[in-house]
Amino acid sequence: MQTEKPNFKFSPDLYDEQVNWENRFKVEKDFFYQLFKSNDVKKVLDIGCGTGRHAQLFSSFVDEVYAMDPSHEMINYAKEKVITSENIKLMYGGFNELSKIKENNFDAITCLGNTLPVLETRKKVKNALKITRKKLKKGGIAVFQFINFEKDMIEKNRYYQPKVLHKENKTFIFNRHFEYDKLKTRVDFIVTILNYKNEIETFDVDTTMMCTLKTRIFNKMALNSGFKKIKYFGNNTNEIFNKTKHISLFALLKA
Repeated sequence: MQTEKPNFKFSPDLYDEQVNWENRFKVEKDFFYQLFKSNDVKKVLDIGCGTGRHAQLFSSFVDEVYAMDPSHEMINYAKEKVITSENIKLMYGGFNELSKIKENNFDAITCLGNTLPVLETRKKVKNALKITRKKLKKGGIAVFQFINFEKDMIEKNRYYQPKVLHKENKTFIFNRHFEYDKLKTRVDFIVTILNYKNEIETFDVDTTMMCTLKTRIFNKMALNSGFKKIKYFGNNTNEIFNKTKHISLFALLKA
């Protein structure tokens, strides 16, 4: 089975380490619990699951969790170091593979952490939305998370606050740089590794091009893909999305 070449490069261990999952889930856990409960979600798919942290979280809320990612490294890492629940099925693949798998009639499909914009082009995003809609049961929900692509917000938050990790006598410094464009926004993932003497051992920059997915564009795509209702929440999950305030958002779609 042929898969797309990923437009995102990050070793699973470093990706996992540079996210403060405890703090993130303090914000997101109740949001997803209440969302799944109110929509009677029993069967959920997390596409672009990465290291499987959300799949593991969801496993305590629902009966079945399917978790997909186009990176063999991510899936293997999730299997070996994250996933402990027996009701999770890990699968290799992205949206192209999703259209080919037998499983369907999901109650919910999630796609988090900018996975959708990483598809890079509007055409691929449109196709992903159409595939997602087809795999949902009637009345099912989809949740997409991505950054606020308004130009003013990108300019204001061009550099994220650096994240620092100390591990094995080394210091890892993670940073991100954004460069806005109407169609594709460039993101540089910058990793600096210092040795025990605080000397630079490695300086690495991986560049990802993301589809500039403003809400008005996303809204049109989602409605054209067959979704009936769309709501947007700010990155803190308890407020309606405000494009001049929130640096990222959750889009909740109803099939």
